Amino acid sequence: MHAPSLETIGASKHFGTFRALDEVSFKVRAGTVHALLGENGAGKSTLVKGIIGYSPLQSGSILVNNREHAISTPRDSHQLHIGMVYQHFTVAPGLSVAENLVLSRGDLPWRINWTREHKRLEAFMAKMPFRLDIHRPVSSLAAGEKQKLEILKQLYLQHRLIILDEPTSVLTPQEADEVLGLMQAMAHRGELTVLMITHKFREVSTYADDVTVLRKGRWVGTATVADTTTQQMAAWMMGEAQVRSVSNDRPVMATRTPQLQVEGLGVPGDKGTLAVKNLSLAVHPGEIVGVAGISGNGQRELTEALLGQRPFSAGQISVDGQPYHAQREQMQRLRVFSLPEEPLRNACIGSFSVADNLAGPAQLRPAAAVPSGLAS
Repeated sequence: MHAPSLETIGASKHFGTFRALDEVSFKVRAGTVHALLGENGAGKSTLVKGIIGYSPLQSGSILVNNREHAISTPRDSHQLHIGMVYQHFTVAPGLSVAENLVLSRGDLPWRINWTREHKRLEAFMAKMPFRLDIHRPVSSLAAGEKQKLEILKQLYLQHRLIILDEPTSVLTPQEADEVLGLMQAMAHRGELTVLMITHKFREVSTYADDVTVLRKGRWVGTATVADTTTQQMAAWMMGEAQVRSVSNDRPVMATRTPQLQVEGLGVPGDKGTLAVKNLSLAVHPGEIVGVAGISGNGQRELTEALLGQRPFSAGQISVDGQPYHAQREQMQRLRVFSLPEEPLRNACIGSFSVADNLAGPAQLRPAAAVPSGLAS
């Protein structure tokens, strides 16, 4: 099966009086990586959800291999071998990697021969440049590993047109290069067509063949990446607004007392072995410290230890020079906060409004507010 082409003509979608998508027409060439750019609210996710049938378009046409198709549900797009990796994970955390992959097929017998399925999955994984242990529970995977599982699921289902909605938002730069390099190679071999939503110009310049820009729900332009520049793409995204320069000057931190100090930290992983070994670091006031590494190499365990969600077996942690035990009262007093890697799952209530989500944590805060704080 070869990579298909995709085209929309006059794609439109409105919510009440708000036109989220207004007569958008563009084409994705077969066997290419096509980037879809635009600021938040530009209509990118609305467009691809219409293509996939998750939130059908209200008017306009969708053509696959130059033939018009009615796509009203994800089942319709699946039959056309179109799949999508959403911004938020669609895996079942209580099941294993193997169970998630097999159950995604949908056409299952009443009794599953897991011995046979495991052999098939091992053979499938052997062909993939990034692999996951098929026996691992998904709940134990880091966010980057879950994103890889989402992409593996689309390849396992043999989808030939894959839509990626900000696929690298939870990946390290090395992982992003690995994943996008795979997708690009498969596209250029004629095995896939890829439509990728991204905000990162580097990814567009490195991996995309063509780029389309949306602004305020409307098509602005489509170009071959080789024939355009980052400045042109930015101008299409934001209009003619001037981009401000940012100073690279940094304050001297060596003479200031660290706001967070970690010394000789050891943190056990889920299997009892140390996921973090003898780690020491310091974060000074006004400083941003990055913790780099491929997903699954202790970042999650380190964060959970700093937040009191996982016990540590060795070392010391201090905040503002005080011993730190990550208890709720102490975290509120010292103004220690965290933005988790899966905010929709661990920091928000999806069925609540924005106002309700903002009001909830306020009920747990002490009356006195302290202006400065530490964020993880």
